[in-house]
Amino acid sequence: MSLLLALTAVAFNFKQKPTGVFKRLLHAPVWLFRARLGFILGRRIVMLEHTGRRTGRTRQTPLEVVKREADAYVLCSGTGPSADWYRNIKNQPAAALWVGTRRYPVDQRFLSDSEAATVFAGYENAHPKAAARLQQLMGVSHDGTHQGRVAMVREIPMVEMRLRPE
Repeated sequence: MSLLLALTAVAFNFKQKPTGVFKRLLHAPVWLFRARLGFILGRRIVMLEHTGRRTGRTRQTPLEVVKREADAYVLCSGTGPSADWYRNIKNQPAAALWVGTRRYPVDQRFLSDSEAATVFAGYENAHPKAAARLQQLMGVSHDGTHQGRVAMVREIPMVEMRLRPE
């Protein structure tokens, strides 16, 4: 199970923003990435650098990778379309993606519901426990069909971040 999902093992409603100690725990990977120790988190956790839509300040959010290719990472909004990071990159494209010890500029592309459903099916096959936990925490499910997944991923939108050469 991924680190981020393991941290959510405490009773938490994913439809609400985290607060207090739980918020600090979820933010802890940011310090590892800033110290160039992101590799400790493995290949499934990256940090997205984006601009706050209200404040204009740089924000950094650790996220789980749903699919990885040579120079592209698909990330999902495990807290739904109202997640701050997701709303921020809808307003202004992400600045960078931190992978391991490096920071890369990125081009972003929002996946269609059908594409996201296909990606989620692959994620379920590769990480069945983490996928089941994500669905449980989000209060979503599907009937095992592509159309069922399409309906479900409307609550778990996905975005592809393609690394640009520096």
